Amino acid sequence: MKLINRYRVTILLSFFGWGCLAVYTYKGSYVDDNGVLIESFGFIPLYWLFQLLALVSLIYTALKHRKTR
Repeated sequence: MKLINRYRVTILLSFFGWGCLAVYTYKGSYVDDNGVLIESFGFIPLYWLFQLLALVSLIYTALKHRKTR
């Protein structure tokens, strides 16, 4: 339980990222009658942003824990 509390920000950011990817996949994409592609493209960069923030948070927490030991 202590490990989960220590990395809760990392886990939360990662879940947000995977949630964005799930929403993008669920909504899908289609071509309308005028030939324009309609998709929720904004969720792809949000996914990568949250995953990058989760990685930074993981590294920061791991280094912080290592120094306090």
